[in-house]
Amino acid sequence: MKEAMKKIMLCFAAGIIAMGASAQSTSDVRIYINPGHGSWGPNDRPMPTIPYPNLASTGRPDTCGFYESNTDLWKCLKLGETLEKMGVQKKNIMYSRRLNGPYPYVSGASDAEKYNRSLSEISAEVDANNMDMFISIHSNAATDGTTTNYPLILYRGKDGDGGDYAQGSRNICKALWKPHYMDELDPQSAYSRTSMNIRGDIDFYHDSWTNLKGYEGYLGVLMHSVPGCLIEGFFHTYQPARHRALNKDYCGQEGVRVARGICDYFKLSPEKTGYIMGTVKDMHEKIANNLFNYAPNTNDQWLPVNGAKVLLKKGDETVQTYQVDKLYNGIFVFEGLEPGDYTLEVEANGYKSLTDEYKKPVTVKANETSYVKLLVESSSYA
Repeated sequence: MKEAMKKIMLCFAAGIIAMGASAQSTSDVRIYINPGHGSWGPNDRPMPTIPYPNLASTGRPDTCGFYESNTDLWKCLKLGETLEKMGVQKKNIMYSRRLNGPYPYVSGASDAEKYNRSLSEISAEVDANNMDMFISIHSNAATDGTTTNYPLILYRGKDGDGGDYAQGSRNICKALWKPHYMDELDPQSAYSRTSMNIRGDIDFYHDSWTNLKGYEGYLGVLMHSVPGCLIEGFFHTYQPARHRALNKDYCGQEGVRVARGICDYFKLSPEKTGYIMGTVKDMHEKIANNLFNYAPNTNDQWLPVNGAKVLLKKGDETVQTYQVDKLYNGIFVFEGLEPGDYTLEVEANGYKSLTDEYKKPVTVKANETSYVKLLVESSSYA
């Protein structure tokens, strides 16, 4: 009897220890975040948009235009902010950079690459700081104007289970894929929430090398021992996606989606509030611009309503408003919403109020984003 009781007590104690270890590992998770690029230079893959064309003096847009260094940073800052809400200590989140610049970019200047740090330096920093996870955020590219658009997540190693050279990386990728994938507002040309584009960098690039520390792989930023990955979130050569990326809140939502995957993987505390993200487009007029080649028969064909004001209502009360930018994306985002039903209204010069079809309740759930596509009719439409 005493022996049986002893075994029970030992099992109980082991359970308490396991619970304590789990709680400690959750509260002490260390995340390294790498926003790709960083200098507003030619290597930051600058591309023209309708409001910010390439300047004759540089062949690049000004700093408000599309630079991957901008969009990567906006995503990563929101990622870190969201992870803090989920219980990761601020001191345990490390960034390879938190700023961009300098401007104007002068090739060869002593500070030209101040924030565009070398990949070997970043990799060494990851190993030196005992991180639990590494993530690098980018966007992809093909021929400009293509309708190719989908995510890609890369880890160091080869394809397939067991092919990750930093063990745990492939499982991290799987945890990130489903919450990251978003086709409600960003048309995808391939893959789905269940069909995942997760690859080992060696097999993807058909090449590898080994650094001085003995790490084998292809992507320099992954040449360390910490499990993690590099996410190419979308193709910025898909021009409508590039215009959406000019909106910081839209980029921030990608950071939020990545945070949800990390939350699932490390068993963090999910957000108790939710989000609404959507677009406001003209109901009848299609956009026609050589910098806005859209995928046929998608919501991207409709002209974004620049400058629209979107009202979020709970019953008869307006609880938030969002001023749509004038950057040809029509994006609006509402954050920190208590779960429940909301309705939307739009005020835009030259446009009628929303029809009943678009006034239906939008249900917000904790730790989720609800997506909405609003079409408004021009006052002059006959």
